[in-house]
Amino acid sequence: MLQIQFHKSELEQWCENNQNIPTDENESFVVSYKILYNDEEYEDDEDVEDDGGNKFRIFISSVRLLGIISMSSHLCSDATYKLVWQGFPVLIIGTTDLNKAFHPFGLAICSNEKTKDFEFIFNCIQIGLQRINKDLLKPIALICDAADSIKNGFKNVFSNSYYHIMCWAHMKRNVENRICHINDKDIAKEIMEDIEMLQLCDSTVIFKLASALFIKKWKMSNKQTNQSILEFLNYFDNEWLRSNDTWYEGLQLYTPSTNDALEAINKTIKDDGTFRERLVLSRFLTIASNIVNNWSIERDTSSINVKLFATEPTISLQLWTSSYQWAKLIKDIVCIPNVSSKKILYTSS
Repeated sequence: MLQIQFHKSELEQWCENNQNIPTDENESFVVSYKILYNDEEYEDDEDVEDDGGNKFRIFISSVRLLGIISMSSHLCSDATYKLVWQGFPVLIIGTTDLNKAFHPFGLAICSNEKTKDFEFIFNCIQIGLQRINKDLLKPIALICDAADSIKNGFKNVFSNSYYHIMCWAHMKRNVENRICHINDKDIAKEIMEDIEMLQLCDSTVIFKLASALFIKKWKMSNKQTNQSILEFLNYFDNEWLRSNDTWYEGLQLYTPSTNDALEAINKTIKDDGTFRERLVLSRFLTIASNIVNNWSIERDTSSINVKLFATEPTISLQLWTSSYQWAKLIKDIVCIPNVSSKKILYTSS
């Protein structure tokens, strides 16, 4: 990563000039910023960097976007690159509504994407709520990939208990990159199908039982000691059943199982915000402010195609029709209560 040298009259002055809360709820402003001219913060810290130079973190939002936070119960966060010419990451944070639409809270430009940087943007959420006189957020879930920097930054800010939901799309890509090393492609395909079925488990109890049976099944089926299969099973057990085992559907209700909605907005920033150009930092700060302003306008109730935060799912006519047709079927319904006190309904054939 390239070093950056700047003076207070440039970056810090820009932050100071844009820190006041505007009267227009859609106008972007700097919620908080931090510029480090020395490395004191990184001494005896896991975030020690070898690149030297100054460190900075800037979080930009609007009053309207900050207002959405009070309606959310979970957070989605990730970093994206190829926006700033100097190579700095842009950190996005937001949530999804019950129609699975992503709503950003703002974006941050940081000199890195380590624990302290994610801790900064999560803390900016609380700072922003305080600045607009709203109650602090107590999220129940975090949706992200397996990056320790995101998880640790989240823990450092939100001390309440929460679920870390592992992005299923990210997990699946990693598994597919390893499962292709199995020399029997038919078995590899069958194992992948079993993993996809595991992801559909609707409770922790069922997932634990099913995953144990999954490992037992394939170890017993592999009596010929196919080394490539054994290596994959050991990898899968250690990485996705012991360490990062929060990728199944039933972990937390009303939360997405992937970060695809956030990834889509990353693409929009590159396509519509910067037109796939890498901008110098000073120019990107202006573009970032415009992007946040546009996000806010899109969620203004006076806008023509307003993107409202859905507090209940929209049921399409197609779903209503198929549900009605299913209800008209002449089938017996079998109700089986399970250990988690949930009732599972099956149709008899």
